[in-house]
Amino acid sequence: NDGKQDLVDRFNLRMLPSASVLKYLRPSETHQLDHMLILGNPDLNNPAHDLPGAQAEAEKLAAKFSVKNLLLRKNASKTAFNALAGDATFIHVASHGQFDAAKPLNSGLILAPDAQNDGRLRVSDLYQLQLDAEMVTLSACETGLGSVASGDDVVGLTRGFLYAGASTVVASLWQVDDDATAFLMLRMYDHIQKGNRREALRLAQLETRKQFPHPGYWAAFYLTGLN
Repeated sequence: NDGKQDLVDRFNLRMLPSASVLKYLRPSETHQLDHMLILGNPDLNNPAHDLPGAQAEAEKLAAKFSVKNLLLRKNASKTAFNALAGDATFIHVASHGQFDAAKPLNSGLILAPDAQNDGRLRVSDLYQLQLDAEMVTLSACETGLGSVASGDDVVGLTRGFLYAGASTVVASLWQVDDDATAFLMLRMYDHIQKGNRREALRLAQLETRKQFPHPGYWAAFYLTGLN
């Protein structure tokens, strides 16, 4: 902010871990959202960790865009993610996320535990996945943070998803508000159907700012990758 305008008033923005990753990222092929995989409000066996706003966000997205693969509560598990994510063109996860600065490879998305998995989708797990996703949206807290582990290599969920095969990742830098995030996400996907994903996020942020003026509500999310 220069005292008069925010950057999003003038530019659509994207981040890159380094310029060298550009040659590995595929350009957008579709703006259709019917092959989206949505996970929302995983059941963590503790009511204090429930995210009713995240569930409402997931349900609204699925209804609006006729998404069949909507996984909520106990169905929003790491096991289900591993089984379905490889065939999804868009992946949306509305859950808790946790950043571990001391051990960044242990940072992850917290999904529902089951007999096969503890539910934690760690950065280290992503390096074993093969995705064909054009876009992964991590509608959770602190999903976009990373830590320098060695040299200049930033380890975090965003880089992990790019390595796994995603072309674009939208993630957050701080803890986010349920209602503002749900509004932003619905508007972003509306705009994605019309084209450029960077512009879609920018427009959604501008629209969210009108409803929730403080930057804490609308500025957490940023885009890494293509388009």
